[in-house]
Amino acid sequence: MPVIETEQSSNVFLRADSITLTYQDGRNLVYALREVSLDIGDGEFVGILGPSGSGKTSLLYALSGIRLPATGSVYLNGEAINSPGFPREAVRRRSFGFIFQQYFLINYLNVVQNIVVGAVRENAESRNRARTLAAELGLSGMEHRKPYELSAGQRQRVAIARAVINEPLIVLADEPTANLDHATGAPVIQLLTENRGRSALVVVSHDETVLEGADSVYRMWDGELTRLR
Repeated sequence: MPVIETEQSSNVFLRADSITLTYQDGRNLVYALREVSLDIGDGEFVGILGPSGSGKTSLLYALSGIRLPATGSVYLNGEAINSPGFPREAVRRRSFGFIFQQYFLINYLNVVQNIVVGAVRENAESRNRARTLAAELGLSGMEHRKPYELSAGQRQRVAIARAVINEPLIVLADEPTANLDHATGAPVIQLLTENRGRSALVVVSHDETVLEGADSVYRMWDGELTRLR
């Protein structure tokens, strides 16, 4: 299976080393990832391009420790996150921010409360930061609205704020513009890149135009990853 040749860099903090991820589908063993290797550096914007079912979301799950690889390892600051005893849940909550295709906002919570859901702790500091992020993302005056009172673009902005509230090491965005048209989707990516601070960013998408500003772009196909640029 092909393995990506990645440049060794002192600022690489997240590394996938020949990871294979499998799922059991009845009697069949399905390979979601096939010996994938990838280095991600501090503040880097990485784009993953590929069709539905190619393994893009599985890669995000493996990078964050939501799913553990059958073979290979993922290293965060040199430590294997799939090693026994590694505090995956605590590290994932503090060091990773997530933006999902379906947003997963809570309908009975308002904008600020939904943003605070992503915080390590709910306190006055996190609530103030949530309000600041809401304002920076163009949601001033909407802080008390519920998700069903917002447009799709506004809901996506809430999801962005929730993902960056902890100033994570990395933000993982799974098809963040899939439910938006191109005119609405392009500004969302711009907002995401402008408001991620020093966080690295991995965006998976089937739309190549979404990844135009990425530092590096890879193609995922049938669980295999190849570098495009």
